[in-house]
Amino acid sequence: MILQNLVLGLTLGAVVAIYFPMIAKSAQVLGSAPLANVPFFGIAFMSSVIIAFASGSRLTDFGKFTQIPPVLLSAGVMSAGLIIGSSFLIPKIGLGAFVVLLVAGQILAGLVLGRLASSG
Repeated sequence: MILQNLVLGLTLGAVVAIYFPMIAKSAQVLGSAPLANVPFFGIAFMSSVIIAFASGSRLTDFGKFTQIPPVLLSAGVMSAGLIIGSSFLIPKIGLGAFVVLLVAGQILAGLVLGRLASSG
């Protein structure tokens, strides 16, 4: 199980290296980072619904969405910001620099949030 988790984590990391440039290229084709976000989220939504049903979810399970605290729904806004930001930055600074900054930001946020959690 540990090996499977390691392989999955590495695979997801590799996907990020492919995924962000694809979104950035879509933004270049369309001439707009926000506009490039629209088909991405449409396809992501349809894929998520299909995966939910394929993994055993039922139509009634979708009614549980109302139980999600509204603050957690802000993750969708964060995701949109991440996509639009990457579409803007990658053509300007390159994929390598973007990934380094992305990981550095995650580490810094982890340190700050970890510190806040340990002192709270």
